[in-house]
Amino acid sequence: MDPYDIRASLKAESDPSVIRLSRADESVRDFLVGFFLRNPVTQAWELDLVASPSGQDLDDGAAPAGMRITFHGNDASKLSEVIYRLPATSAQDALAKAHADFQPRMMRYLAEIGRGMAIAGWRIADTGHGARWRCTPFRPSAMHLEFDTLAPVEGDLVPVIELFQRARNAPDAASRLMAGFAVLHAAYAGHAALTGSGAEGFRVTQEMLVHAGAMEFSSQFLGLALGDLIAAIRPEHARLTTPEGLLAAVSDDLAAQQRLAQIANLTDLVSHRLILAELKMRAKARSAVLPNARADGEPLYALGEQIC
Repeated sequence: MDPYDIRASLKAESDPSVIRLSRADESVRDFLVGFFLRNPVTQAWELDLVASPSGQDLDDGAAPAGMRITFHGNDASKLSEVIYRLPATSAQDALAKAHADFQPRMMRYLAEIGRGMAIAGWRIADTGHGARWRCTPFRPSAMHLEFDTLAPVEGDLVPVIELFQRARNAPDAASRLMAGFAVLHAAYAGHAALTGSGAEGFRVTQEMLVHAGAMEFSSQFLGLALGDLIAAIRPEHARLTTPEGLLAAVSDDLAAQQRLAQIANLTDLVSHRLILAELKMRAKARSAVLPNARADGEPLYALGEQIC
């Protein structure tokens, strides 16, 4: 699935037959939903909140009816996971209910102490069927670079790649969409640094949608030219700012967050493909001028495997 935002994915960890039984069962039963927590500044999977490693339950009067909420600390006694036990009809139903309670609860903690907080991922268990799912960031293996062949990027392209850097490094889908969208718009508008990006012949492919975790948007995005893709994404982009140019509040609804994450993933991925195409074109131009020289600056995988 996509390596950028985990909210749109849910990976089964149990035997397929067990997963099928759980999905077929529409009865109300107990589920466990655990939210892994992350400090956005240090990137550590813990918050600056004290919690016992053995776990401590939220008082019954402070928890929604039917839910049991337990706070778990790591070995350093810092809060690292919050686990919900609640009745639900499916893993997605349990996740939606638990997320609807925990997101505003975490916002209260953030406002109270003023420290950065984020959900790093989650795990779900159907206690009756023994089915388990997990949703945590994709951690790819290290990649090889031929450092000797990669010269610094040309100055005119630096601002464009810095936008992509902001997209790829962004801790949230909204910021990633805004930065990636700027690259798409620049390529489509004929920015001088992206004249070799192939923007005029670009089309959204199924492979792009798969890597972005956005296959459910296939009917909407597949085959679109760059200008049409920008037009399709623009309403999502417009919702991120107010008419006065201020940042708009993003919905804390899980379904809305998942949709935003998928579209941000696709925007991010397309911006990368356009930049790679520009780098490839520049490398070819240098090779044509100096046919006996090495293709200094040839991007990784420009002539072979496509990457996200």
